[in-house]
Amino acid sequence: MSRIWRNIIISSLLAVSVYLFIFYSETTILPELRNQWKGILVATVLVNLVAYTLYYLNRKYNSLFPWNKNISMRIFIEVLSGIVVTAIAAVIFIFTYVKYSMPVQEISLIDFVYDGTVKFGILAIVILYGYSMINFSIYSYNEYSVGQIKALESERIQLDLSFEALKSQLNPHFLFNALNTISSLIYVNVSQAENYIRLLAGTYDYILETNDNKLVSLKDELDMVKAYFYMHKIRYDDSVELQFSKSIEEQQGFIPPFTLQILVENALKHSAITEEEPLVIEIFGNSEQQIVVKNNIVKKQVEQSTMDNLLNREKESESYKIGLANISSRYMFLINKDIEITSGKYFTVKLPIITNKDEG
Repeated sequence: MSRIWRNIIISSLLAVSVYLFIFYSETTILPELRNQWKGILVATVLVNLVAYTLYYLNRKYNSLFPWNKNISMRIFIEVLSGIVVTAIAAVIFIFTYVKYSMPVQEISLIDFVYDGTVKFGILAIVILYGYSMINFSIYSYNEYSVGQIKALESERIQLDLSFEALKSQLNPHFLFNALNTISSLIYVNVSQAENYIRLLAGTYDYILETNDNKLVSLKDELDMVKAYFYMHKIRYDDSVELQFSKSIEEQQGFIPPFTLQILVENALKHSAITEEEPLVIEIFGNSEQQIVVKNNIVKKQVEQSTMDNLLNREKESESYKIGLANISSRYMFLINKDIEITSGKYFTVKLPIITNKDEG
């Protein structure tokens, strides 16, 4: 059954019920259908017209006086407009049916219909108020449902972003290089190899602990990056350097997990690391409540080689963009602020510091 026909049936039943109630309350006798069918028909048509008019007005009110702006005002306007429309329909009913069907009596028409009009008015107000309450309940339920759907969609987006960030941390190339480094250190420096294993274990422990977190403290992220970079420092020695300002180490706040690690990893992955031109990565804060990650650009030599080398370079460039896009998307999702990226002599990324963990 279509929505239109359902509304017509409900309005028609309401019209018949009100008509029979008013008739019985005024005459104390049950009406006979063969005598009252004209009145019932007129009442049914008028009530359906009233229902359609109120439906049209409410659609207008949804844009002019939305429920989420002022509930009391919306209910008042709905009831008031309903009373006006119903009163007009009642007057039409009186002068198109009651006046001509009323038996000739000494009393005037106004006196004859006064009591019924008062009862009808009270009943109409109650029905209209109930209609507004039902309308508001439907609106509230729809808004709640939409809110729940949006919350689930947001949660799914956040999980997708976190999963992409997590995948970058579980990079098999990093693990492969780490195991190779450990294998080499065992025969050269056992103590350093042991320290390397502890740092590697700590890094993956951090990954597992923060996997479900939208935000982590800046201090925890910095500690993780130090451990992560130290493992590369063992491998590259003086060809890489990571510098922290004192202010950033004392800075309070939160950031999405793995953010700094992704930026440091990108700098290491996409730079030519040599002793002649070492890679220097700086992490510091600025006056705009931002974390700045900056590194000198050491371009890799263009290789005149096989198609495989070209494909590898394209893959590296793509992974670089994916990492930055992931960080940007997570910031937009959490606080609706984007990161700032500049490139020239230095590649610089500015990350907003989130001061309140509840924002995430």
